[in-house]
Amino acid sequence: MQIGQSEHIYTVSELNRTARETLEETFGEIWLRGEVSELTRAASGHLYFTLKDDDAEISAVRFRSRSALLSPMAVEQGMVVLALGRLTVYEPRGRYQFIASLLQPVGEGALQAAIERLKSKLQAEGLFDPAHKSPIPRFPLRIGLVTSPSGAALRDLRSVLERRWPVAQVFLFASSVQGEAAPSELVRAIEAAERYSQAEAPLDVLIVGRGGGSAEDLAAFSDERVVRAVHGCTIPTVSAVGHEIDFGLTDFAADLRAPTPSAAAELVVPDREEIIDATRARAVWLRQSFARRLEARAARLDGLLRGYVLRLPGRRIERAAQELDGQVDRLVRMVGDRFRDRTRRLQHVREVLRLSDPDRPLERGYSVTFLKGESEPIKDASRVPLNAWIETRLHAGRLLSRITETSKDANTKEVDAN
Repeated sequence: MQIGQSEHIYTVSELNRTARETLEETFGEIWLRGEVSELTRAASGHLYFTLKDDDAEISAVRFRSRSALLSPMAVEQGMVVLALGRLTVYEPRGRYQFIASLLQPVGEGALQAAIERLKSKLQAEGLFDPAHKSPIPRFPLRIGLVTSPSGAALRDLRSVLERRWPVAQVFLFASSVQGEAAPSELVRAIEAAERYSQAEAPLDVLIVGRGGGSAEDLAAFSDERVVRAVHGCTIPTVSAVGHEIDFGLTDFAADLRAPTPSAAAELVVPDREEIIDATRARAVWLRQSFARRLEARAARLDGLLRGYVLRLPGRRIERAAQELDGQVDRLVRMVGDRFRDRTRRLQHVREVLRLSDPDRPLERGYSVTFLKGESEPIKDASRVPLNAWIETRLHAGRLLSRITETSKDANTKEVDAN
C-alpha cells in the first residue's frame, strides 16, 4: 500500500496531543460517577485512583491544589463518588485519564455526612472550644470583610454598617465564595486581613461570609483549610454564611456566628440612633437624680438645725453645730465626688456624641452632596444623570455644580488579597 503525498503522517507526540485537544474541546468539564478503587496517596498530596462501574474503568487523579467537598483523607477505597473534572490524555504515555477538581460522595445526606465527620474531627482537636473565642469589641471603628466583591452579601453588609454606625471604616478583602478556587482564596483573604491589621491599621473585627445557596454552594465554608484559618485568625472573627437555616463549619470556629450577613453587621456594631437616645435619657436622669438628692440633704439639714435650736441650750447647741459642720463637710465632699463622677460620665457621653456627629467629617474637609432640590445625599454616582445640578455642602458654605462625568462608587476600599 502506497501513502499518498497529501496524507499527513502523525508522530506519536502529535497523535497524543491531538487526542488530548479533541477530548478536552469535545467534553469540557463534566460530572462522572464511579466507585473509587486502586487509591494511592502520593507524598506530594496528589490522589491517584481508578473510577469504575460494572463494565468499565478509567484512571483518575486529583491534584493537591484542587478544591474538594471531601478532604483527601476522607476519600476511601470502595466509596461511590460524583467527580467534577475534565477528560484528557497524559501525552508522554498516551494515557487516557480523568482529572478531578471536586469530589462529592453519592447518596442522600452523603455530603452532610462528610461534613459531620470533619466536624467531629476538628471538634476533637479543640477548634470549636468556647475557651478559645475572643469577645467582639462593642464600638468597632475598623471592620474587615472577607466575601465576594460582586455578591449580595457585600451590599447587605455595607448598607447595615453605614446606617447603624457610619463612623466605622470598612475594608474589603475580596475572595470568591463558591467553586473550585474558593477555599484557597478565602484562606488567602483571611491571611491578607491579618497582615493588613498588623502592618497598616489594626482591624477591630473581621466578618467572613456569603449569602445563601445550596449545600454545594456553601461547601467552601466547611473546607478544612478555611475552618482552620478562621480558628487561627488573631482578629475577632464573625462567620456569616447563608440564610437562617444554612451553616458552615466556620460558624463553629469563629468567635461569633451570625445567621445572615445582615445580622452579622447588626451584631458587630451598635445603632447610632439608639446610643444618642439612651445618652440623652441618661443625662436627664442624672440631672433629676442629682437635684433630688440635693433637696433631700438640704431638708434633712434644715430639720436637724431647727430641732437642736429649739430643744437644746448653749453647749449642746455648740456640739450640734460642730456635728452639723461635719455633716456639711461630708456632704460637700460627697456632692463634689458625685459631681465629678457625673462630669466624667457626661464628658464620655459628649465624646461619643461628638464622634457620631455627621458634621464632624465636614470640619476635616469632607463634604456631602445632594441633587439640587432634594434632601437625601447622593450615595451612588451611577444614579446621577449627566448635566444634573448638584449642591455640595462644606463645613463653611455650599457649592453648586453641574455633572459632566460619573465614575464607579469607591466608598469601600478594596484590598488585594494577594
